[in-house]
Amino acid sequence: MTHASARPKTRRRVALATAIAAALVLAGCATPAETASSPQAAAGGVTIEHAYGETVIPVKPQRIVTLGWMTADVVAALGTNPVGMEEVWGTDESGYQPWFEDYATQEYGELPTLIPPTEEGPNYEAIMALQPDVILSLYSGITDVEYQRLSEIAPTVPYLERPWDAGTWEDLTRAVGKAMSEDARAEALIEETEGQIADLADAHPEFAGKTFVWGLTLNEGDTDLGVYLSYDPRVRITEALGFTSTSYMDTFAATAEGDNWYSGVSLEKLSDVQADLFVGWGSGRDQAEYSVQNKVFSRWAPIAAGRYVYYTDATDASAISAPTVLSLRYILPRYVEDLAAALRDEPTIVGK
Repeated sequence: MTHASARPKTRRRVALATAIAAALVLAGCATPAETASSPQAAAGGVTIEHAYGETVIPVKPQRIVTLGWMTADVVAALGTNPVGMEEVWGTDESGYQPWFEDYATQEYGELPTLIPPTEEGPNYEAIMALQPDVILSLYSGITDVEYQRLSEIAPTVPYLERPWDAGTWEDLTRAVGKAMSEDARAEALIEETEGQIADLADAHPEFAGKTFVWGLTLNEGDTDLGVYLSYDPRVRITEALGFTSTSYMDTFAATAEGDNWYSGVSLEKLSDVQADLFVGWGSGRDQAEYSVQNKVFSRWAPIAAGRYVYYTDATDASAISAPTVLSLRYILPRYVEDLAAALRDEPTIVGK
C-alpha cells in the first residue's frame, strides 16, 4: 500500500519532507534524552526545561497546537484533540497519517486543522488564528528565533536537547504528559503499549535469541551497507519483541562518527556479520530489489536464505522509525507477521 499526498507542495514542505527522510536514513529519533524537568510549582502549572531554556505552562492546556512530527499522536492519545497540527511526512492523501486519522475520527469525531506550510518557517498567522493555549514541537528543528516568535503566541515547548530528536517513544509520551498535566495518564499509556509489545513477543517464541541487523537499501555503486545502532528505535522495538542484535553491533558502534545513530559496514565484510534476519527500508521497491540482487549483498547469509524484510512505503517507514503510542498500534501486528514470515524463509518487500 502506498500513501502519497496529491496536494501541491511548497518548497518548505518539500524541504521538510527531505529533511525528515534524511533523518530516517541517517538518524532515526533515538538517543534517550532527559524528557523534562520535574514539574515545579509555577503559578499552579508546570515548568519544562528544553534546548532554549524553560517554558512555564501555567494551567492545563485545552487548545493545543503541534508542530513537527509525532507529538500530535501523543496529545490525542492523552485525551485532547489538537486544534491544529502541521502536515508531516508519511501521510496519505488526506494529509494525516492513517493511525492518527483513524484515532481522532473515532475518539473526537473530527480532525485537527492542518496548518499550511510556508517557505519561511512556521505559519505564524495560521497558528495565531487557532488561539492555542500551548504549542508543542518536541520532534522538530525550530530555531531559537522561531521559538521566540512562537512563544509570543503561546507557551512553546521545542525539542528538549537536539533538533529532530524526541528521545524514545516513552520519553516523548512522558514529556507531552507533563506539558498537558497528564502524567499519570501518560504512564498508563506507556504501560499499555509495553504490554502490547510483550504480548506480541509472547505470541512468537521463535523470535527469542534470533539475531538481526536493521539497515538500508543499497544504491548503485554503494560499497557499504548502512546500518542502525543499538539505541535506534527500530532496533529497540525489534529487541523488545524478543530478537537479539547482531554480535557485530559493537563494531558498528566503534565506526560511527560522533553522536550519529547509524554506521556502515563494507559489503566485503558482511560475511563477518552474523545475523539470522535483516530488516531494512528504502524509498522504493526498485531500490529494495536492486539491493537483494546485488552480487555481494545477495550472498550474505540472511539475504541468501530469504530471511529479510524491506519496507519501501513512507507511511510504514515513519510508523517504525518515529514510533508513538498510536503508530505502534498501527504497525506492530503487521511488523510481527512480516518478521515471522522472514524467519520461515519467506522474504517480504512491503510497498511499491
